Amino acid sequence: MSDQNNSEKAIVIEEEKQDNSVVRFLFEEHGVRGEIMHMHEPVKKLLENINHYPDCIKSLMLELASAAVLIAATLKADGTVTVQIQCGKGPKAMNFAFINIDKNLNFYGNVSWDKRDDFDTATFRELVGEGGILVISAFPEGGNRYQGIVSLDKDSISQALESYFKDSEQLPTTIRLYNDIGACKTGGILLQIIPEIDNNLESLDHLNTLCATLSADELFDLSLNESLRRLYWNDKIRVFDPESVAFKCICSHERIINAISGLPVDDLAEIAADPDGIDMTCNSCGRVYHVVQEEVQEILNKSEKEKAIETAAARESLHQPSDS
Repeated sequence: MSDQNNSEKAIVIEEEKQDNSVVRFLFEEHGVRGEIMHMHEPVKKLLENINHYPDCIKSLMLELASAAVLIAATLKADGTVTVQIQCGKGPKAMNFAFINIDKNLNFYGNVSWDKRDDFDTATFRELVGEGGILVISAFPEGGNRYQGIVSLDKDSISQALESYFKDSEQLPTTIRLYNDIGACKTGGILLQIIPEIDNNLESLDHLNTLCATLSADELFDLSLNESLRRLYWNDKIRVFDPESVAFKCICSHERIINAISGLPVDDLAEIAADPDGIDMTCNSCGRVYHVVQEEVQEILNKSEKEKAIETAAARESLHQPSDS
């Protein structure tokens, strides 16, 4: 093939870093589509909540986050997706790990693990335990909830997801996930057949061979478009605009205050007596919120006032003459 023909088939792109984003792409001469992504800042925020956990758990959470982004990017309808590992039995098995992500690609997640002094490293199979499952739940706006379940009898999240798409969705898929805990970076690439196009499985095999040459350094250090160009320089690819990815839980200090306000007055009084206030942890993302004593006292005063009004109203109703 001549250099001129190669040039005509090359990807025309703008050179931009595309940090913290996902890019959709389509092979114009193959029945395959895909997404490629990497992120740094969202990873820093995710790791802040689990910085005391072993590296093997941190690594799993980064891969779970990348997988959730790649899956959510394939959705056509608005809504949210939750990718959750429900762990089985085993001496090093976690309790659960999950990532929740919406159509705008804002995500949050957490992991539950019982700390052990002898726990240092563990394989994926040890972390998920015997009988562990991966649950993918989609909550489309205005639609019915959809849930897919796959057994975690593979050696990685990517292998489990590939099995899920092939067996449950009848969509042969390749997923490669990368992470660097020290640099707070994660990313991945997804290739998936387009069912209505002939010879799509042969195309997927061919493109997989090229995809396998992608290194973590290339994915993290180059723009996403440049990574695609180096992988598939001899293929025509339609590249779509990047979509930003961000770590963003719905929790807030205001929501924590509202949660405390729902406690019984006696419990509020006990908390208000502590000059150090109280720390409250978001069950979703693991962020810790500190509520000072003055805030708790204000909540207590308001609750006592409301209770006094309710008591007075109840007494007054008892003394009202009956209609009979």
